[in-house]
Amino acid sequence: MTKPTFLKFLLPVLLLAILACGVGTPTPNKSDTLGTVVAETLTSMPVIPSQTVATPDQAIFSPIPPLPSSTPEAVGVRYVYTQAQNVNLRVNPGRLFKVSRVLAQGTKLQVLGVAPGAGWLNVVNDEGVIGWVGVDFVSGGFDGPPPPVVEPKDVLVVTGTVLDANGSPVNGIGFAVEQGGQRDDASTDETGTFYAFLPTKFAGSWTVSFVSVACTTQSPDDKCRCTGDTCPKIEPNTVTVTVPMSAPLSFVWM
Repeated sequence: MTKPTFLKFLLPVLLLAILACGVGTPTPNKSDTLGTVVAETLTSMPVIPSQTVATPDQAIFSPIPPLPSSTPEAVGVRYVYTQAQNVNLRVNPGRLFKVSRVLAQGTKLQVLGVAPGAGWLNVVNDEGVIGWVGVDFVSGGFDGPPPPVVEPKDVLVVTGTVLDANGSPVNGIGFAVEQGGQRDDASTDETGTFYAFLPTKFAGSWTVSFVSVACTTQSPDDKCRCTGDTCPKIEPNTVTVTVPMSAPLSFVWM
């Protein structure tokens, strides 16, 4: 009976020993170990301040300062300059029209065109004011074709043609166009035609008279140095017309 009793006590002791050998610190799985390493690594890294990356909508551009302007006058643009003090810029081509500006000597004007007869230029000043100035009061040249003809609006026109005995046009022949105390003057152009422009309120009877000969006339005679009866004559010398006119006047250089 002694041996069985000993075994009875020995078996529980062995079971406890076996269980004790199987119990220990649990081995962490690989995923827990990797997470710990990453966490420790991130914790030990220095914190770098974040930088905002500009998107295309957020792009900032430094303005480029404009270059000094040195653009020359546009090619083909015509300019003239007043060659006297107090030159009148008028609303239409003629001395009986209102004055919109009084221009100082040397004022620069851009040429837009020329009135029929070439006695008046359609111009614009630096203010952008458009008007008309007499060709005798400006100077300036340019290359290329002549400026375009601009037909003035809201005007009455007195016009006529001068031909010599052979039917050739005569330029540089001056006429006075008068009504009471109102007067304007006009000269024939290269086609032998003159144009005098009047305000529309001056309709009625006007007198047209031959008054001068320019030294640039196309007539072959020396008419700038004529005296007395040797001077050429215009027929008719004076004529009365009703404005608006129904037809141009005709004159013969004799």
